[in-house]
Amino acid sequence: MRRFLYRGLLLGLLLAYFAQGMCHARHASITFDEGPHLAIGYTTLRTGDFRLQPVHIHPPLANVLAAAPLLLQHDLPDPRAVDGWEIASLSAVTDAVVWQYPHPARLATAGRIPILWLGVLLGALVARWARDIGGRRAGLFALALYAFDPNLIAHGSLITTDMAATCLSVALLYVLYRAVTLRRRRPVWLLVGAGALLGLAQLAKVSTLLLAPVVALILLVDVWRSPTGQHRIRDTLQTWLLVFLPAALVVWAGYGFEIGQVSGMPLPLPAATHVRIFQSLQQHYSLGHPTFLMGRVSEQGWWWYFPVAFALKTPLPALILMLWAGLCATFYIIRNPSNIKRQTSKWLTVGLFPLLYAGSALFSTVNIGYRHLLPLLPFLYIALGWAAGQLYLLNNPRKLGPVSFGPSAQNLRRPCPSTHFHVSRLVYSVLLFWQIAGALLVSPHYLAFFNALAGGPEGGYRYLVDSNLDWGQNLWDLRDWMAAQGESHVYYAHYSPARPQVYGLDVDFLPPDPRAVDFTPWAPAPGLYAIGATVLQGPYAPQLNTYAWFRSREPAARLGHALFLYRITAEDAPPPAWAAICADPAPVIPPETVRANLGQPELRVVLMDCARGWPYPADAQTIGLYYLPPTAAPPPGSMPVLQLRTPEGATALQAFRVGGTAFLVAELGEPISGDGPLTYLGSRVLPARPGETVEFWAYWRVERNPDRLLSLMGHLVGPDGTVVAVDDGLGVPLEYWQQGDILVQRHRLPLPAGAPPGTYALRTGGYWLEPLQPWRVDTGDGQTILVGELTVEK
Repeated sequence: MRRFLYRGLLLGLLLAYFAQGMCHARHASITFDEGPHLAIGYTTLRTGDFRLQPVHIHPPLANVLAAAPLLLQHDLPDPRAVDGWEIASLSAVTDAVVWQYPHPARLATAGRIPILWLGVLLGALVARWARDIGGRRAGLFALALYAFDPNLIAHGSLITTDMAATCLSVALLYVLYRAVTLRRRRPVWLLVGAGALLGLAQLAKVSTLLLAPVVALILLVDVWRSPTGQHRIRDTLQTWLLVFLPAALVVWAGYGFEIGQVSGMPLPLPAATHVRIFQSLQQHYSLGHPTFLMGRVSEQGWWWYFPVAFALKTPLPALILMLWAGLCATFYIIRNPSNIKRQTSKWLTVGLFPLLYAGSALFSTVNIGYRHLLPLLPFLYIALGWAAGQLYLLNNPRKLGPVSFGPSAQNLRRPCPSTHFHVSRLVYSVLLFWQIAGALLVSPHYLAFFNALAGGPEGGYRYLVDSNLDWGQNLWDLRDWMAAQGESHVYYAHYSPARPQVYGLDVDFLPPDPRAVDFTPWAPAPGLYAIGATVLQGPYAPQLNTYAWFRSREPAARLGHALFLYRITAEDAPPPAWAAICADPAPVIPPETVRANLGQPELRVVLMDCARGWPYPADAQTIGLYYLPPTAAPPPGSMPVLQLRTPEGATALQAFRVGGTAFLVAELGEPISGDGPLTYLGSRVLPARPGETVEFWAYWRVERNPDRLLSLMGHLVGPDGTVVAVDDGLGVPLEYWQQGDILVQRHRLPLPAGAPPGTYALRTGGYWLEPLQPWRVDTGDGQTILVGELTVEK
């Protein structure tokens, strides 16, 4: 490939990444984390005071870099004049500097551009490193995958520490790679440069502390494997000093060479703020963080959170290529063992950090987003570029020559399985264009990207939320949608403390926002509701099931795949006149909880044994609700309206609504009355065979409240008149009866497998328990009612 073509393609890919990043930067409203990052960066630049850093749990570098353009804004308040400055209130400063600023687009774009340039620089580093180890085609292939990765585009155009930490980590390890691959003695300037980059990485994000042991090990291996080394211990110590001393000085300089007191330390320390940040982070990790994964909610996370996130949010073409690259690497190691041994330190620069970083992620108790895996992606694309480059080189012998990770053309052994070059090139091309198409199709909602394994961006909310999908980036989308639909007001539920008013929105806040208006979660008032996917699924909401009623409904629209819109009318949530709660023996949900969530403190509540029966309202038009365990069958004529979840993701409770008893007319017969407090209205018999259970439902109407205990009978009578099975009981306790209610009593009677042939009768009736006395009814025997008959044949 000619040099000018190679450079032109590199420039084009970097411009493509920048253009997509700008598209996202200009489209997304200020996200949850961006507000504090921007505010604290501006505060640090404006005042030189680091008091907010430990509260924020982040070092200052990325923040001040993003906030630097804000110094040109002369209408921002002085943070020192904000109420709460003296007590280091980060929320107060952020609200004053960022959330209340009347031009959010200007603020967001200005702060995002410096981070976007870091993303461009990182792309250039990926291309250069891949070219060094696999040739120009490897560099182009790696950069193409990088430039069209929606995750890198999204987080490379937001004001966070993730891109800065990733860029500096890759830059450090690339400089280290250059230092250990030079044939001559390791140059001092490269080691000092690596140390400076290590220090800058520490100032970007605390998780980059993992780089320190990685760097130390790589240098140790390089020194001890050097064929000319005679004073290995001395050389190792000198090398470490050349790296770690500049790193320490850079960190100290980043805090203005401060020396301060740290809690728990007897003496003042240099860069005391940095130590305090680590202490705050340790406390944060011990407390955990609300997170959601595939229906589950936890404060401490799961070891498999990040593997699932990686599988669902990494572009599928990259995952497929990763499997191929792993196969290539395995063949390369098996067939070139001597080359691997000679270049151990070089391989370590590429592979050690991502392996350790991925391993450490399994033990993290703060599972808040795929963005924490961002440092893995550059190394992934470098490896994929190397695999693509090796495929080309090995099928073009004239192009073979010394490459950094391969021996010379004379002794190179094929690192990948034998394959037809043109077929492989076609497969690589298809996968690359698939990745490009995926990025273009999700634009400009890059943050909401999920691959096909999750059902694409539309299915992502079922698996992951928070910064994986819903970070408060859709306020501009909401404004435009409401304008197009002629809507002027919306109920807004989100965990971001943003002020939608500065986006031109008229909102009433819902929980968890402290500005929330009165809200009845299971009977919302009519209107338009905008609910973020995160609170919809439970994290950050006051309770796991605060928005369960909405989860059971299809939204009218979804903005950016992350903000769910619901149009609620009075018919969607009619006020119930009563609620029946299954209790066996304890109610599946406290009656007080039902009344509170429905906003009806005087609501009639009936407890019932839902395995034995259920009530219907007295008025044929009265609306009622049933609250049942997940194993209970819904009463006939009811429709599902609510499903509550446990923190483990299992169904805890189901709610069904019934709108009267008109549907029962077809099943009711001629009423049969007697001297009991109930009138028999009819029955439903479910089909059964010998060896199965015969089930029938008897319908009774309450005529008066009884003054003593009673029971309802269910008998299976054989052909000879003997009782074969008995199932007596009462599904709805007496104290919950009201005149006119219809009670359904469920009877289940086993029909023996060896039952003799003949006609079997199903009978019901009622009797008093104290004293034991059957009710008289207007039927043949005066005590029981024939429900139906079953015929057992020979």
